[in-house]
Amino acid sequence: MKEEQLIFIVSQPRAGSTYLQNLLSNNDEVNTCSEPWILLNFANQIQPELMEARFENDLAHQAFDLYKRKYKDFDFDQKQKEYLLSLYSPMIKDFNFVIDKTPRYWEIIDEIVLLFPKSKVIVLKRNPIDVVKSMVHTWDLNTIEKLSVFNRDLLLAPRRLQEFCVSQKNNLNVLEVNYEALISNTHEEVSNIYNWLGVTYYKGVLDVSKNDKYKGVFGDPYQNQPKGQNVVAKKGSKPLLNKHFFNFLKGYIYFLGVDFLKSYGNYDTILSAKKTKSFHRFQNKYNEAAKNFNNWNFFNKLFSNRKFN
Repeated sequence: MKEEQLIFIVSQPRAGSTYLQNLLSNNDEVNTCSEPWILLNFANQIQPELMEARFENDLAHQAFDLYKRKYKDFDFDQKQKEYLLSLYSPMIKDFNFVIDKTPRYWEIIDEIVLLFPKSKVIVLKRNPIDVVKSMVHTWDLNTIEKLSVFNRDLLLAPRRLQEFCVSQKNNLNVLEVNYEALISNTHEEVSNIYNWLGVTYYKGVLDVSKNDKYKGVFGDPYQNQPKGQNVVAKKGSKPLLNKHFFNFLKGYIYFLGVDFLKSYGNYDTILSAKKTKSFHRFQNKYNEAAKNFNNWNFFNKLFSNRKFN
């Protein structure tokens, strides 16, 4: 398995990544599976700041780093890369490319490019306001507290993705895709992506009715649940947002900023941008979680300035 055969699709959750994965794997050259989250299971080495553990993960990472520095002749990074690539090998049989569609790779998107510089990375953007609405409708999130499960995806992901796109604008292996354009002009958008990937395009790939490669437990419950499995969302049933969510959206627009939404995807909004109690409550949930995480890893401060031989 070569890194050139890897294709990553990264986005906020509920940004259309399953639909894009479906379109790009609907051929004889590309294989995929339901979201594997492979690299996030190794985030302790890829980006240890994301991790917390009862055994003090910061200390464990520092200890292992000392071990690697002691045996410099052993190329740990190369061995890790070879091992991670081997985890994708079951998908590559009889195919030229494999897609790892894991939206939350936005947490480690910079590290993915460093780890696999020859891989292809597709950043899928959708209006963050519509992302919120889709989360609420799909998973029946009838309170701000339930939506708080996705606080990092809403508060951090858009800016992280935008910063990545700006920093990688000259990287030919990184492609920015707009969900709204994908929906409104599917043929042209998909054709362009196929050409960029080096995969043969034909109009038949737009008929995804028989493509089962991407189906599984994770991903869009409207599209990918195998027969016989429960689907949380009921397609066509979209309850109206209550006033608390409308106020949340106004606060979310204020938080992101009208200028950012323009630069992120030329997005306009009919809602006014203003500070609201609903969004403030949501933001406080994230701040409390972040504070607890920092307290849990307080030993990091004790060791951060030490020099080791």
